[in-house]
Amino acid sequence: MRRLNHIKEALKDKNGDAYIWLCVIVVFISMLLSVLILYMGLLSQVQIQKRDMKHKLDGYISDYATVAFNAVKQGEAYEVYVDYENLANGCLPSLGFTQSDSVYRYDNGNCTLVEPEVKVLRGDGFGITVRYTVVFPIKWNGNAYKSLEVPITVSSYYKCK
Repeated sequence: MRRLNHIKEALKDKNGDAYIWLCVIVVFISMLLSVLILYMGLLSQVQIQKRDMKHKLDGYISDYATVAFNAVKQGEAYEVYVDYENLANGCLPSLGFTQSDSVYRYDNGNCTLVEPEVKVLRGDGFGITVRYTVVFPIKWNGNAYKSLEVPITVSSYYKCK
């Protein structure tokens, strides 16, 4: 509290000492805003990328569900028509990976998807869970400083009624 009063007195000073404190405060607030804007941008990129992958995965599962639903319409059990191994193998190409890729550059070029892992979900339906790591380069003022690695899990499940 005493230091805060000292700063207030320095800001009211007519000799020019107030400009130094004012410059320090402006630089500090500018740095905080810069970091906040950078963080918000990265957070929105993660959400956009996750939503895009969820849409792709939902489309893939709905195509598979159409095949199963056609089997149910014919009076047969859908389990006969769902090949779980084929379901898992076809998932990565539908998301943009090839079977041999462990690193995939995202379409807009601002991140890299690393090490996708596919898990088939079973129960009273079928689905897929994909786990991968997204690597975002942290760029500020035109230079890349570090990378932010975000683990992401996306699931899609078709439940039979």
